[in-house]
Amino acid sequence: MTHRALWLALAASMLAACASTTPRTDTELSQAAKQGDGRAQYELAKRLASQPDYPNAMHWMQQAAEQSGPLAADQQIRANAAWQVGDWYQAGLGEPKNPALATQWWQRSARLGNTNASYRLGLMCQEQHQGKLASDCLDWFELAAKQDHADAQLVLARWYSKQPGADTDAVKWLERAAELGNRDAQYLLGERYAKGQGVVKRPDLAQRWNDKAAAQQQPDALLQQAKHATPTPTNALAAYQRAATAGSAEAELWLGMAYLAGEKVPADPALGRYWLELAAGHGSHEAEYQLSLQQVDQEQQIRWLEKAADGGITQALFELAELQHKQGELEQARASYAKAAQQGHILAQYTYGEMLRLGQGGKEDYAQALKQYRLAAQQGDRMAQYRMGTLREEGLGAPRNRVHAYAWLSLAATEGMPEAVQARDELEATMTKPEVKQAQKLSEHWFGKMHASLVTSLDIRFTQ
Repeated sequence: MTHRALWLALAASMLAACASTTPRTDTELSQAAKQGDGRAQYELAKRLASQPDYPNAMHWMQQAAEQSGPLAADQQIRANAAWQVGDWYQAGLGEPKNPALATQWWQRSARLGNTNASYRLGLMCQEQHQGKLASDCLDWFELAAKQDHADAQLVLARWYSKQPGADTDAVKWLERAAELGNRDAQYLLGERYAKGQGVVKRPDLAQRWNDKAAAQQQPDALLQQAKHATPTPTNALAAYQRAATAGSAEAELWLGMAYLAGEKVPADPALGRYWLELAAGHGSHEAEYQLSLQQVDQEQQIRWLEKAADGGITQALFELAELQHKQGELEQARASYAKAAQQGHILAQYTYGEMLRLGQGGKEDYAQALKQYRLAAQQGDRMAQYRMGTLREEGLGAPRNRVHAYAWLSLAATEGMPEAVQARDELEATMTKPEVKQAQKLSEHWFGKMHASLVTSLDIRFTQ
């Protein structure tokens, strides 16, 4: 090739490059689009949509997505065009709303490499499976994740975290998402390094990733910083305020309780309730319970108690049951006591046993009453131990057993309960000496077991 020919070829390529980047008029775009230029079809569709002229925009956007041959747009543009067509079908712009067609276009977009389309299809699939990640949902998320979609990578990381023996995959996706700047992945990765979960325990890396997440206002990461802040009232307050401002319900609850108590900050009940309401709005059921304690109006008190109870706060369930009981709503009270008892509330177990024994709010049921009394009695409740003794003596709920009855009554009498002392002494008068000796040994054995259980429970609480 001569120097002249080489120069002409170079000039032509430069002119072509300039032409491709120079904005074209609507007429030029329309002409190029009609000649099958995929990029022109895509640009024309965007201009028409901005006018807005969605019917024509939809036509050219579909052309851009489907165009093939030498004039077709590159794969990325075709993927973006298919994504846009799907959005317009979903919204009913340019064509009647058609979710099925929208999904088909998003699928086309995903296969062309649009990660947003893959991620959306994964979310839609998950929603169709009531929040579960079925295998076909995972396929869409994985398609997006492999192309560096950080949110999809986080979804996979969380899924693998729940699978036995899948820590390696969980960490892999967390690391990729964290490196791409996903703040939730950064926080979760920091947690893993702090606990040595799936990785070697590294406090330095734990702090590094937590600090990165906190720098992006990740609420849980800011909460961690608050918990480890220099233990002075000023530092703690500032740290918890940062976490609360970012939306940490636990930090909002901390501030609410601090302002109500007036320990680390000046007491301010109004500000305390403000932070508690924010925490409740962000899902803190403990905040809902604390708000119930601040109410003067009984309707408001019950409203917050019901919310906290529905959220599983055991004490809220018990107090709601107490209110219902006092108001004569026996069926509701019995149901509420039952729920609190199931969650291990000792006084609820005893009171539920009483309602079962007396037939309040439903049929009497001595066997179930005995079961509830036993649960409370084994945790040291003296009245429940007394009831166990009287029922076993009378043979209600279980076959009559004087030895067991005496043992329970002896436990109840440990702190001098008059009824228990009298019932034990009256029963002893009807028993043989070997029976009394056996019952006393049994009582001592039960007392030792209960004491050991209580000590273990306290040790666990103090070490948590």
